[in-house]
Amino acid sequence: MSKQRPKPLDEWDFRAFIALAEERSYEDAARRMADLHGGYSRQSVQHRISKVESYVGEPLVRRNVDRRYLLTPAGERVLQIARQVVALHERIGAAAAEPTVWTLACGPHHTQFIALAEQQLRAAEESDKIRVEYLSQHNRAEHQFFGDPVDRLLRNEFHLIIGPPVRRPGLRSTLLYEARLEAMIDRDYPYDRLPLADLVRDYAAFLQPRDVRARRVLEDAITAAGIPDPDPAARVAMETYETATSVIRLRSERHRHRQGGRERARVLVVPSDVALPYKEGMVFGGGDADRFRWVPIDAGTVPLRLETCVTVRDAHQAALRPVIEALRAGVRALERGAHRISGARLPSATPIPTQRT
Repeated sequence: MSKQRPKPLDEWDFRAFIALAEERSYEDAARRMADLHGGYSRQSVQHRISKVESYVGEPLVRRNVDRRYLLTPAGERVLQIARQVVALHERIGAAAAEPTVWTLACGPHHTQFIALAEQQLRAAEESDKIRVEYLSQHNRAEHQFFGDPVDRLLRNEFHLIIGPPVRRPGLRSTLLYEARLEAMIDRDYPYDRLPLADLVRDYAAFLQPRDVRARRVLEDAITAAGIPDPDPAARVAMETYETATSVIRLRSERHRHRQGGRERARVLVVPSDVALPYKEGMVFGGGDADRFRWVPIDAGTVPLRLETCVTVRDAHQAALRPVIEALRAGVRALERGAHRISGARLPSATPIPTQRT
């Protein structure tokens, strides 16, 4: 008797496998699949994963000690194929019809150059074809950005998304600028940059939460530089997504946090594109902006920079070229201002404190 051949796989088998690989939970994968197609439960996702494993002939996922699911080496290989298959289906769907209104998804801090791009598109009578949608706070976290917003781009619900570069088959990211991490510090600070070691040792910082890319870059740099950090809690004054809240608190407070009898001044650390509106002379600078200055965090050989890209589907690249160019023009306009979105250039002769007492 011949061995029964496994059932052929379809697009939704691959989508379920991608959902489990990225969400690491059957329940979360089922919710994601339900948003796509409706009517999905944990059992239906399990059925599709079993179908894929049966077709491949070996286990593709394993349960971790934290009760989450990880891919086996075979699963990693299948994941790459699954993404290519889904991207192909998406490209076929995109070729059938192009939308009359393109949706651009971004974070609120991208508004400053998007507004300039809209002006250029309006002059070319193209602005009515673009609709801007701001990502929810939940989707601004790094791992979530590569989940829901990217999925919605693949599903043709979004047509452009602004954020970190996305490396997936069928998608193309164009670099707009590189932001750098900067510290809002007292005006009497004598240097043009703040060494990372000094930030860890001497300051209590207002920081973005750990699921935000800028915070990961900062923490990774501290680890890579081997900087002693005996009390991480002492160097964190507050974690918040709301930059305006941190700016207001830092400008209004008069008390300093003390740790072990030594004063820790407070600073705010955010990327330069997030900091831009709060700098002196800018729209949210305010009357107390001149009491502070913004300096980059200096980590030596470790670059504390974050790429910001606009990502579209390959199938839409040609049609969206005018929009992409308008976005790049908006960034260039900001770079010519008093404060650059990527951070102000520093003179090459600027003294850099390598060790302070």
